[in-house]
Amino acid sequence: MRSLLLVLSFIVFTTSQAQAFMSGDAHYQGLPEWSQFGKFVKEQQEEDERLGLSYMISGGIAAIGGVVGYDQSEDALSRSVYAITSTVGIAAIGLGASHYWTGNEYDSFFYALEHSNISAQEKNRILQRYLEKEKEKRESRRWIRVVTHSLIAIANFYSASRETNGDVKPVFVFLGTVNTVLAVSYSF
Repeated sequence: MRSLLLVLSFIVFTTSQAQAFMSGDAHYQGLPEWSQFGKFVKEQQEEDERLGLSYMISGGIAAIGGVVGYDQSEDALSRSVYAITSTVGIAAIGLGASHYWTGNEYDSFFYALEHSNISAQEKNRILQRYLEKEKEKRESRRWIRVVTHSLIAIANFYSASRETNGDVKPVFVFLGTVNTVLAVSYSF
């Protein structure tokens, strides 16, 4: 039972980290007006720095906890879970560093146009075309996520239906359920 709780705790942590990796940045929903867009970009930069620091801190805690747990565990399952937790923690540090130092997809676009010699009207027209294309890409990414999580859910439910070990079967059902919920959440 202890091993099952350890595995379920690991799955919850890993699922939340995977969701973080797959989630997109906030997107601009205002009018294609350059000054409003500039304000949004600067606010988003502050949010990226805050989010980046939080991922780096929580990832560091998970990585250290995984190493300590690994060293103190004796059974193979616990050691495996702690090793994977440490790996996910390191990945979270990398994600945080990416948010903190590189920002989001709007930064480069904004600074390329902000320091150009084109009029505000031209910037607004370019911004409108850019935002239309970004909206199309977000919609495509959303449906890719729906399909991906649906396929993962199907694979896990199939594995659960074939699994004979009573300790492992609930893990597959849990993973299938989590991915079903994620697929449904992305479909709206």
